[in-house]
Amino acid sequence: MLPTDTAVQIQIHIAAAGESAGAVESRAASVYSRVEDGDPEWTLHARGLVTSAATTAAVVVDDSAEFLVWPPSGVVAVEIDGLYDRLAEAGYEYGPTFQGLQAVWRRGKDLFVQAALPEPVTDAQCYGLHPALLDAVLHATLAGRDEDSIVALPFAWEKINLHATGASVVRARITPHSGDAVSIEVADETGSPVISIQSLASRPVTAENLTTTTTARERLHIVHWTPLPAVSEPASSAAVAPVVFYADWIDIGERTPPPVVVLDMRTTAGRTDTDVLTRVHSATHEVLVVLQGWLREERFAASTLVVLTCGAVGVAGEDVTDPAGSAVWGLVRSAQSENPGRIVLADTDPIERLDTADLTGLAATLVTSQEPQVAIRKGVLHRARATGVPHDSMLATPEKLPWRLEVGDMGSFDSLELAVYPPAGETLESGQVRIAMRAAGLNFRDILVALGVVQLPWGTLPGEGAGVVLDVGPGVVDLAPGDSVYGFIASGICSVGITDQRLVTRIPAGWSFAEAAAIPAVFVTAYYGLKDLGGVRSGETLLVHAATGGVGMAAVQLARHWGMDVFATASLGKWDTLRTMGFDEQHIANSRTLEFEAEFLQATSGQGMDVVLNCLADEFVDASLRLLPRGGRFLEMGKTDIRNSQEVVAQYSGWIIRHSICSTPE
Repeated sequence: MLPTDTAVQIQIHIAAAGESAGAVESRAASVYSRVEDGDPEWTLHARGLVTSAATTAAVVVDDSAEFLVWPPSGVVAVEIDGLYDRLAEAGYEYGPTFQGLQAVWRRGKDLFVQAALPEPVTDAQCYGLHPALLDAVLHATLAGRDEDSIVALPFAWEKINLHATGASVVRARITPHSGDAVSIEVADETGSPVISIQSLASRPVTAENLTTTTTARERLHIVHWTPLPAVSEPASSAAVAPVVFYADWIDIGERTPPPVVVLDMRTTAGRTDTDVLTRVHSATHEVLVVLQGWLREERFAASTLVVLTCGAVGVAGEDVTDPAGSAVWGLVRSAQSENPGRIVLADTDPIERLDTADLTGLAATLVTSQEPQVAIRKGVLHRARATGVPHDSMLATPEKLPWRLEVGDMGSFDSLELAVYPPAGETLESGQVRIAMRAAGLNFRDILVALGVVQLPWGTLPGEGAGVVLDVGPGVVDLAPGDSVYGFIASGICSVGITDQRLVTRIPAGWSFAEAAAIPAVFVTAYYGLKDLGGVRSGETLLVHAATGGVGMAAVQLARHWGMDVFATASLGKWDTLRTMGFDEQHIANSRTLEFEAEFLQATSGQGMDVVLNCLADEFVDASLRLLPRGGRFLEMGKTDIRNSQEVVAQYSGWIIRHSICSTPE
């Protein structure tokens, strides 16, 4: 169940009259909810059809006389003392507003009910029938059950007629209808009809279900490898034909390719005579060339390309032994998503020694199974499926709250832990604020920190986040308890954090906590680079590489705000994103080729750029520098190819490089 202070947003969608199929005077209605500032997705709870009374088969109280003499004759009282306490112990807890059941009687299979709104509730006149009062009537079906019984919750309602409004005390009869459904007739204290429900069907739930709230943890999934089920009619090896290796098939001329061609990367990706980065670059470059050729030529359209690796993925807790092979899998999976059915990934373990005959048999199985990714372990084929993350593999929240995410021994995600972090008892220093965190932002730098690639002088991830101010220290006048704020949290990713008031500001109206938490790092980086280091001015031209990334998008927005003419690069697959950002074709180029240099020189009549915001490397840096023919500022965000400003000036004689380094302030 949700905590009592959880805010929930409700949406009710009612269609225009006549939108429902076959309905002339009817409207479709749907009810959605979500936790405020939580999951952005709406959960559908109910939908139905609303019609006018004239078009609805009337459901009326068929024996209203029984409501005049109360309780009716021939009934037997049902014990309800302690009902709500017993339900609470079983995990089905009602708040005080919903504890309105006063008495229950039984006659045969019928139940007779008396319910009233508790005294603090005084808004019955605002409803057709107060929801807490209707719910109290339904509680009669729970009376007499022991605490271990399965509880049934309302699920499907049919043909509801509202006869009167504003009742605060009601009498009701619940009658079996069909199957597990019931009919319900409700009257007021005078016996006049209030509401009639022809059918209400319920669904059973256990106490465990009732006490479990679907959370972000339960929506997380991981890849799980399971043995491939035996296919009923496996293809024969003859139908596939002997496997041909891609290396032997490069110069095939106009011959028709076989059904299966294998690109064997087990040796290339698995080499150990060079460093990891060199192996990754070499293997992915080789695969990329093959993929581009394979997908470009129509004669391969009816064939399947099998990319074979060894130790690129981990099955059943295995360690990945070939990082280069893993990089190959990442690249090929992207190609698979864009070209379904054309490419298969197959990974073996070191003990597999597959010759051509073995591969022919494997190819036959793959053709029949139609699995895009397969791992072969000790001769058994496994397939990849997404499965929920086991709770015991998640980070455990300390019993003593609050907590903070700490890195521990950097170099592996396994070192992350939620450690007890009690700032609630700490005295705030001058200028500090204490914040109850609602959302935290993560970026690529945080991944590098956790993996030990980027070193930090403290044992926690630097935090950008959003939350609500709990209290303030001496000298804080711009913020007060209750303010919703976002910015940089000095204490990192935590449940309750302490930070300097200068690092946070109020959240603008209309922003969620999650949206606000994603803003600080990218915009501060872009602002620091362009304004503080670059000194950009209105009317200047700016090239933003990788403009669809976080910092890139922030830089584009800031530069346009300052009146600059912005050019952008991105991979071809992200050009639609650039177009939605307002770029025309003359201001867009591919970040994966060097053609942007000539294209942008032509678009600017040879003038080039005044400022380049760079995150590329190698020959792409040189091409970007040549886009400053009149001198300018080259701002570097990358870590892999930082140039010496003096050497750049010497190499490109006559050019002025005002700033050569732009890094995220840490």
